[in-house]
Amino acid sequence: MAFYSASMIEKGLFSGKAVRGAGSFANINIDGRLNLDAAIEIARDVFKKECNANGSEYLGFAIEKTEKFLSYRAPVMVDTDLKAKEVEFLF
Repeated sequence: MAFYSASMIEKGLFSGKAVRGAGSFANINIDGRLNLDAAIEIARDVFKKECNANGSEYLGFAIEKTEKFLSYRAPVMVDTDLKAKEVEFLF
């Protein structure tokens, strides 16, 4: 069954560049039966709360409907002007 993989984008601690978040709430699965807009709202809520909790800078997130967790091909970039290829460790 397909689901949405979503990864938070944050500023790297050492490089200062945009990187895929690490940790239990920085990469999440969302039920694939939802539509994309609903999945985006869920991911946005989770990631903003995670950034507030750990004090990191929220830079948006990537989301895509996938068969395997975090196997992105062409994710939708949300709340950011970054392109997927500009985010370290996303692919």
